[in-house]
Amino acid sequence: MTVRPAGGTAADAVPLAGHVAVVTGASSGIGRATALRLAAGGATVLALGRDQARLDGLGKEARGPGTLLPIRLDLTDDTAVADVVADVTARHGRVDHLLHSAGAYASARVDAASLADLDAQYLANVRAPYALTQRLLPALRVAGADGGADIVIVNSTQGVRAGAGTGQFAATQHAIRAFADSLRQEINADGIRVATIHLGRTATPRQETIYAREGRKYAPALLIQADDVADLVDYLIRLPPTAEITELHLRPAKKSY
Repeated sequence: MTVRPAGGTAADAVPLAGHVAVVTGASSGIGRATALRLAAGGATVLALGRDQARLDGLGKEARGPGTLLPIRLDLTDDTAVADVVADVTARHGRVDHLLHSAGAYASARVDAASLADLDAQYLANVRAPYALTQRLLPALRVAGADGGADIVIVNSTQGVRAGAGTGQFAATQHAIRAFADSLRQEINADGIRVATIHLGRTATPRQETIYAREGRKYAPALLIQADDVADLVDYLIRLPPTAEITELHLRPAKKSY
C-alpha cells in the first residue's frame, strides 16, 4: 500500500470512475467539500442536504469527470429518506461509498439542558445515520461484492472524551461510534469497510456559530479545513481492498483552541 500525499493520488489507489457515492450534510462544510472532491475524482455523487439554495450552488461549482447530483432531503423524515433510497437503488443499483457528515449540535450544562435539544440531536446524529445506513445496506453489499464499499462516519473528539457542557452532543457521538464498531463486525465479510473520523475544531459554518455562542474570536485559518477532511475521506475510500482504517483522529496542528 502506498500512502499518497495530501492533494495527490497514489499509483495503486482505487479509481473512483464508475463509483456511486452518497454524501450527507452536503449543503456546507465537510459534506460540501467532500462531495466536490469525489465528483472531481470521477464518482457519481448524490449530495444530500436541506438547504436548496446552497445545493443549487454546489451543483454549479462541481468540476471534473464525475457527476454531482444535489438532492434536498431532511434525513429525519423517514418517508422522504425511503423515497430517495428507492430512487438511488433503481437508478444506480449500487452504492460504493457512504459518508455521514450531517448532524446537529447544542451545548449546555446538564442542569440547564433542554430535553428537546437532546431529542433533536439524537434524531439527527444517531437515528438518521443509522436509518439511512440500514436502508442503503443492500446497495452497499452489491458494491462490496464487486470490489468493495465504504461507510465513513464523521465523528468528533467528543465521541472519545466528553467535556463539560457537551453531555448531550457527546452522548450521541459515543453512540454513533458504537454503531460504527458494531456494524463493522457485521459487514466486513460483505466487502464493506467502516471508518470513523474523530475531528477537532474544523472551519465550518457550524463552528463559526459555536465560537460566536462562546463569545470567542473565530479564526478559521487556525482550525482544520473542510478540504483537509475531504482529502482524508478520499484517501480512505481509495485504499486497496486488502486494507481498512477503522478510526482516525484529526486535530488542528497549532492546538490554538
